[in-house]
Amino acid sequence: MSAMSLKDLNLLKLRVRLVDLINTDISKFTIKRKSESLLMRLLSFVLFFNKGFMKKYVTTIYPTIYVPDWWGFQKSRQELELEILSHEYVHLYDRKRLGVLFNLIYLSPQVFSVLAIGAFWNLSWLWFLLCLLPWPSPGRTWLEFRGYRANFAFVYWKLLKENPESREKYYTFLENCDITLVIKQFTGSNYYFMFPFRTFLEKRFRQTLLDIRDDKLTPELLKIRNVVLNG
Repeated sequence: MSAMSLKDLNLLKLRVRLVDLINTDISKFTIKRKSESLLMRLLSFVLFFNKGFMKKYVTTIYPTIYVPDWWGFQKSRQELELEILSHEYVHLYDRKRLGVLFNLIYLSPQVFSVLAIGAFWNLSWLWFLLCLLPWPSPGRTWLEFRGYRANFAFVYWKLLKENPESREKYYTFLENCDITLVIKQFTGSNYYFMFPFRTFLEKRFRQTLLDIRDDKLTPELLKIRNVVLNG
């Protein structure tokens, strides 16, 4: 077995601190593999439009984070895993704060298609099946926006931790950060075309990057910042 490098050791310590934060805030928090979950296999069938659901994406259903089989086995993805944990922590935080309203907001408007069951009594309820179409979802967009800004914040703070003398350099990193891939997530099929308004998204993400730079932080981001910078 090869010796652990200083970088690997620091990443391990950061992982422990981040998991400790989630455990502290989220009762019964666990991480499970998607391949070992019947629920995830069923969801992969329902979410046919997301071709990478089982192998690429991490999915959180309170209080569990479900991960692909590569999780924990690829050294090249260690930092990515910590970034993802920050993102999923925000979802868990929001679910705890909002309760079942989180689920309703996240799944709207498509969730209202279940009301079509009323067609057993009146066929006009079948109109609710139209909710299955890929309508924009402001609620899901808001919750995922909160999650993805944690991705950017984590990367920024980790860079600052490693090179505190280069603060101005990383200010520039935030100002010029490539948000193309994240915008594609919001406008494409992976989240069921939840928000096609690209210009609005770009403006909001640019502003939140500046807020991160200026330490204008929400409570959950402040907790992540303390874990990364003060560990």
